[in-house]
Amino acid sequence: MAIQQQQGRFALDNVTYDLITILHEKSKGLEAYEKYMRDVQNDQDLRNIFEEIRNSDEQHIQRLQQHL
Repeated sequence: MAIQQQQGRFALDNVTYDLITILHEKSKGLEAYEKYMRDVQNDQDLRNIFEEIRNSDEQHIQRLQQHL
């Protein structure tokens, strides 16, 4: 992880910060999908769409983690 010292403080470079932020937000989204899945438990079509999106987000998280 690239760390640079600025004015006596350690700061993450922009790309590392961006990656961590995206990973954090996508991870929060994955947690939310559990609630969404319960909400559409009687609608299999929507459930399938939510599962597809969640799986895609999980794959994106895995890809981004490789760059940290």
